[in-house]
Amino acid sequence: MALALALTAPASALEWSAGIGGDARWFDWREEAGGQQLLSEMGPLFSPVASLELQLDPFYAGVEAAWGGGLARYDGRLQTGAGYEADAWEEIVDTEWRLGWRNARGGAHLGYMQRDWRRYIEGSGNVSSAEERYRWRLVTLGGEVVLQDAPQWRLALTVGRPAESYQKVYTSFYDDFTLEPGDGVFWRISLPYRQPRASGGVWVIEPYYQQQDMDASDPRLLRIGGVSQNLLAYQPASVRRELGITLRLQFGSVDTPPDPVGTQPQSAPEQQPL
Repeated sequence: MALALALTAPASALEWSAGIGGDARWFDWREEAGGQQLLSEMGPLFSPVASLELQLDPFYAGVEAAWGGGLARYDGRLQTGAGYEADAWEEIVDTEWRLGWRNARGGAHLGYMQRDWRRYIEGSGNVSSAEERYRWRLVTLGGEVVLQDAPQWRLALTVGRPAESYQKVYTSFYDDFTLEPGDGVFWRISLPYRQPRASGGVWVIEPYYQQQDMDASDPRLLRIGGVSQNLLAYQPASVRRELGITLRLQFGSVDTPPDPVGTQPQSAPEQQPL
């Protein structure tokens, strides 16, 4: 919407804002079946973040992306029931496109999010290494409000539902196979703080918590060299939780959203001669 409007508006009416920074989060992935936890995978992840936004007041269109990863700890059970712990290397790419509107008190947006996650679980002894690649494409809806008593802070909430879920599994023993994790709700709550207007850009600090729940996938028959092994594999019901903070420097023709109503300095009343 905002991009379409920008094509017909005077060039001077279109403003832009770009941001660059970093993100640190605590990653927590758990799988369960029959009311029992099968495994957990936890660790810190770090990534650079970049964003770009075009604004034709009060509408805007923007994109934000983060790419990074880290080393987590895998703690689970084998099919025999024996416990197994290992290092797990994580790689994540999160991208979200948004169309929305914003005014002095808050705003709302419609978005499209793609979440890519690659996990490599190290093998040991008679346990083979495994690589799994996930991709979720979600339609999101969100909004934000300015905190009345702290106008530099906003409370933001986003919820989403997957339009597509994909999981590819690679092992050194069985043939590669694909699963479709079940649907589930994604939600994110954050508290972004925007530095008051300043020359050379403004800093934005955004602590957040986000969670994605997934139902179990349908089972898939395992094969070796194309020959069925009469064994089934599936993705158990899962939950992905992340507690993090993003720090970025924003600059451009729009440094910050408009000052909230009621926070502008008031001019002295004009005096009339007697």
